Amino acid sequence: MQFARVYYSSRRSPARVESGDLYCARGKPLLVVTWRRRNGERVPDEYIELDPARLRRASSNGTIYRYEGEVRS
Repeated sequence: MQFARVYYSSRRSPARVESGDLYCARGKPLLVVTWRRRNGERVPDEYIELDPARLRRASSNGTIYRYEGEVRS
């Protein structure tokens, strides 16, 4: 998986779901807040590292995931 979408519970309300870009760098899942261009390539600028044990696949093709943990900014 290079790029995917991740859904997670909002810190403001556990019933509210938010989404963001999921990117894996060196085997670590990252929730990307902002992107930037470096040498013509799109790379994560601001991101939050996620616990891989709390990441669950939500689609058969691997493009949608849900995160069952607290997202800390």
